Amino acid sequence: MSSLASLVLLVTTVTGIIIPTKREYGKALSGTFIHVTAGHLDFHLDPYYVEGTDVSSFCHTKDGDTEKGVAGRFGTLGSKCDSPTALVEAAFAFMKAQAPDADFVIYTGDSTRHDRDKKFLRTKEQVIEIQKIIVNYFLKGFSTVIPIVGNNDVDKHNDIKDFDEQYLEFKSIWEPYNLNYGSEFDRAGYYTQDISSNLRTINLNTLSFSKKNKLVDECNATDSSGRHQLDWFKKSLEDVRRDGSKAYILAHIPPNSKKDKHFYRESCYSEYYSILGSYSDVILAHFSGHFNHDQLTAVLKNTEDGTYTRVAALGEEEVPMTAQELEKYKVVGVLLNAPSIIPEKNPAVRIYKYETEGTRFPVGTILDWDQYYANLEEANQSGNLKFKLEYTASKLYNVDHFDASGLQNVFEAISLNENVRTQYTNIRNVLGNEAPVEY
Repeated sequence: MSSLASLVLLVTTVTGIIIPTKREYGKALSGTFIHVTAGHLDFHLDPYYVEGTDVSSFCHTKDGDTEKGVAGRFGTLGSKCDSPTALVEAAFAFMKAQAPDADFVIYTGDSTRHDRDKKFLRTKEQVIEIQKIIVNYFLKGFSTVIPIVGNNDVDKHNDIKDFDEQYLEFKSIWEPYNLNYGSEFDRAGYYTQDISSNLRTINLNTLSFSKKNKLVDECNATDSSGRHQLDWFKKSLEDVRRDGSKAYILAHIPPNSKKDKHFYRESCYSEYYSILGSYSDVILAHFSGHFNHDQLTAVLKNTEDGTYTRVAALGEEEVPMTAQELEKYKVVGVLLNAPSIIPEKNPAVRIYKYETEGTRFPVGTILDWDQYYANLEEANQSGNLKFKLEYTASKLYNVDHFDASGLQNVFEAISLNENVRTQYTNIRNVLGNEAPVEY
């Protein structure tokens, strides 16, 4: 029996897919939710991963070349190997134990392994089956999961056009989540989901904007995939504003890379940030993954001419803003890029606290988050993977809520306080073997 077949059998026999009932408005909320992403969990689950094999073979076979390292039980730090089953199961066990009452999980994509190994090429059937496996893992611990499409979740990674039959397959795979699909999902996999009567998620498919998707055009092209999605994005935000509600934005690929390069096509990129700025009164947070770093990118409003731009906090490589720029530009929003499960860095899971009552801040306002990580080298040596608290955002930045004013304080701290910037640099790379953050 193949590794993939064995894994499918294991998951489906232990627990069949259970379709949960939809959350009813008025049900008490705990005020916590989980964000997992590429790997993230970009789980990038790899059923062919074999402990003790060569990193040079993507942790699949023993070719005798161990110069680049040997595959560990829970993954191989800094390699191009994907996530072994042991790591994925440990991550789910931690989430279930740490936040059993989480109101929902946002999953910003990439269940399936990369297609790097020419000896073990991915098939469409494997892409579908691994996504079904991840659904089963989620449903063993959580009733409300909000997923989006990752660039490795499609048959040919990065490439997909509008009205591709794969979007119908996503609808079928995700049926147990009881999502609020609209007609737009059939076009390109984007949709909205209500969290409560006054908070919803707007769930994008960023492959419509990606430079690497060879099957889409610029967003200023009539009838392009990106043009349709940006128009829908604006309409969805208008609906939120009209209803007196607030929104979270979910995106797999953020507009900028870890080195602040543009991931999106140019016309898509500029309009995207313009939308984020123009609707910053209703957008409470923007969540993404894809490049495995813990990174903050601010949406800025120019106080002189009212235009919008952005600045990324890149750690010690660059001070985000000077004192003069902090006077000229005001933070109106932030893109929260979370680190991942895939062991390019140490595996990580994030748990947010958010406002549910609306007495002090609007419902949905991010109040805090705890970032957890697992020391992968330590886990492989001991045979036991444990997630530890890496940092608590409110303590690190000395901020008690993360709306525009709170985020302004965050970027002032990173820009003007060298100690905070040093600590931010460490957490941006998920610590490695560094000591935990000291407040």
